[in-house]
Amino acid sequence: EERYRRTEKAFNTGVSMETLALFDDIVIDTPSTEGIKYAGSKQKLLPHILSLTRKVKPRTVIDGFSGTTRVSQALAQFGYEVISNDLSVWSEVFATCYLLNEHPRSHYRPLIDHLNSLPPVDGWFTENYGGDPNDGTSVGSDGLKKPWQRHNTRRLDAIRNEIDRLGVSSVEKAVLLTRLIYALDEVDSTLGHFASYLNDWSPRSYKDMY
Repeated sequence: EERYRRTEKAFNTGVSMETLALFDDIVIDTPSTEGIKYAGSKQKLLPHILSLTRKVKPRTVIDGFSGTTRVSQALAQFGYEVISNDLSVWSEVFATCYLLNEHPRSHYRPLIDHLNSLPPVDGWFTENYGGDPNDGTSVGSDGLKKPWQRHNTRRLDAIRNEIDRLGVSSVEKAVLLTRLIYALDEVDSTLGHFASYLNDWSPRSYKDMY
């Protein structure tokens, strides 16, 4: 209360306000997590979440709106049993990849190499989300801004179709889809939100997806 009164007084008198820390006692090493560019990511909140979770000492934690699953990933690495839930299908894919996969990275190397070697094809993603880098802007002939250049959506179409044909397990498929999504995130022309496509192509969108 005293800190609040001092801050309120400073605000009313025009004096610079002091910075208030919501969590003053956090000293915690945050495990490494992965995620796409996403405006709602809780990556910077992970130390606070993990600190509060450790105080409660649970055995099972439900991440009810898991999104990029960064929180689920961190909780799992801390040894908790994690229930990850979200309405988005891509979030379910990430959760399956990070919480259920038991294969080492080496298991996926031949599969990834195979997917990277596929010749590009024109498909659904190219038709709906691929733009022409020579047009000057990312706006397509339909008047809509596009998140990727066509040379990468053609690779996306080939890889996405092949993943369905490989006959791998649901967990292996989730890992491959996660890597594909991350590869696309490296060559997109967005600001990390589904509606924030850029008018002009970002420099990274000219790179080849790998």
